[in-house]
Amino acid sequence: MNRIGILANPQVAAVGPVVDRFVSLAKQSGVEVWLADDLNEICQGQFCRPADLSERVELVIALGGDGTILRAARLVGPAGTPILGVNMGRLGFLAGAAPEELEGGLERLLRGEYEVEERMALEAHVEEQTAFALNEVVIEKGVLAHLVQVKTWVLDAQISSFFGNGLIVATPTGSTGYSLSAGGPVIHPGVEAMIVTPICAHSLSQRPLVIPCDQSITVEVMAEHTDIMLSADGQTVTPLRPKTRVAVQRVPHPVRLVNLQGISFYNLLRRKLDWSIDRREREE
Repeated sequence: MNRIGILANPQVAAVGPVVDRFVSLAKQSGVEVWLADDLNEICQGQFCRPADLSERVELVIALGGDGTILRAARLVGPAGTPILGVNMGRLGFLAGAAPEELEGGLERLLRGEYEVEERMALEAHVEEQTAFALNEVVIEKGVLAHLVQVKTWVLDAQISSFFGNGLIVATPTGSTGYSLSAGGPVIHPGVEAMIVTPICAHSLSQRPLVIPCDQSITVEVMAEHTDIMLSADGQTVTPLRPKTRVAVQRVPHPVRLVNLQGISFYNLLRRKLDWSIDRREREE
């Protein structure tokens, strides 16, 4: 590996020194490093537009929280460039390393001692716009708006119609995010499927649904107002007019995430979400 790119959140404290230290170590090892140009006020090095990183490097390191890793997925995921997430945020569910591991991590990267996990992603189509999502596509009403009616089809079969706040279409990677908070299941990222999760459905019969990844989903929202939004991985895509249809499907290329620590998904659930941990004291 001769060329590495760095994408980071410049608002995160201590990002500058961490990046500068890594660039210095990489140069000593003969590795060329390209930095996203939004770091030019806090870092030293050679810069390029974030959108050009995939053309210049063999791997991208994303320093920040999960939002920075999701940004990297949007920018370089379609090109198949591997992404190493370094957690400098809070939860860091997608991160494959911690900042203090970067020095030793560089040596492992150069020796090829790491795992690359392929994660399926989604794209949403609405009129002339297309949005990419590694975690989820969300169709949701505004905070103060009245309930909306959500109609959903899988292929040509209508599967639901309910009143509520909206709908989430999530990947297995995104199953531990917004979908989980809305009552959706946890899906191992190695499973290729999509999760359709209602948001605050005013119904006792609406439940999340897991469908095969090769089937397309169409969503239509009915409302007496226009405070409806389409978002992808937490980023606003476009407001939606009532009766506008959104089509969601799997993208043909996976996002490649580097697992430098070799931590299994099940260990990650225990560490990040306290999964399967009984905190009650044992009775004598």
